[in-house]
Amino acid sequence: MQELLAQLWSLLSIPFSDPRIAAAVPAFALSWLMGNRNTALACAVVAFCTIKLIIWATGVPFDGAYQLPVEGASGVGAGMALMGVHVMQDKVQSLDVNTVARAIVNAIKGRPRK
Repeated sequence: MQELLAQLWSLLSIPFSDPRIAAAVPAFALSWLMGNRNTALACAVVAFCTIKLIIWATGVPFDGAYQLPVEGASGVGAGMALMGVHVMQDKVQSLDVNTVARAIVNAIKGRPRK
């Protein structure tokens, strides 16, 4: 039974060996559990797309091995769910369309912002 569970675990954890998936899944799950169901998918996409940049910023050696372990990628995805994307959601929800339209018109006319 123990060997069967070990084999099952190894099969289920194969997709999470990719740091993009390891970052996107916790970002989606944590966002969903926090009740932000409208932005859960957006949070997962942002985590999926930016984790490679974060890994690159940590320095990738010449042999191509990741400097950031998969567990670190999961933590980065969860951190994105807690901080980044939901702050953007608050900014978008507080955005006033009239103010944005007025700023665009003023920029076209060359007037300074007030």
